Amino acid sequence: MNTTTLSGSRVPDAVAEVRLPRWAAPTVWLATPEGLTDIDTIAIERAVKGQRDGAVLTEDEARYAAGLMLVQHVPYTIVAQRVGRDARTLRRWFPEEAVAAPGMARHRATGEIEHGTRRGYLAHRRRGEAACGSCRAANTEADRQYRYQRVLSGLRPEVAA
Repeated sequence: MNTTTLSGSRVPDAVAEVRLPRWAAPTVWLATPEGLTDIDTIAIERAVKGQRDGAVLTEDEARYAAGLMLVQHVPYTIVAQRVGRDARTLRRWFPEEAVAAPGMARHRATGEIEHGTRRGYLAHRRRGEAACGSCRAANTEADRQYRYQRVLSGLRPEVAA
């Protein structure tokens, strides 16, 4: 018979693999503005550690777990993913904590526009300005080539060997 050591005592492997059913998980009563509610502390611990594995937290559990993580300055995107809620819900729950995470936004270069190219046309669009004539003409030509050849200009079509 194989044995495993748990907390200093040796127990058979079959006993070591026994797991408590979901209804027997430790719960805590929590006072909320809507009244008393019970929360599953094991589910919250797994969510905070990123080990939720598809388990769905109740709204009270998700709010409690999100509060724990926000106090530790975990970025909104990670908190939202771990508790299974979107950023809008987190901002509604914690309006004072609604701060963008540093380094999460992608930096866009604001250099010179390559006029007369499709890239230049797209740069005009990103900036929210009207495209110049040469960029508009280059985009029209690239679009025409794409419609007829299904290839963007400057790219070679794949040749079957």
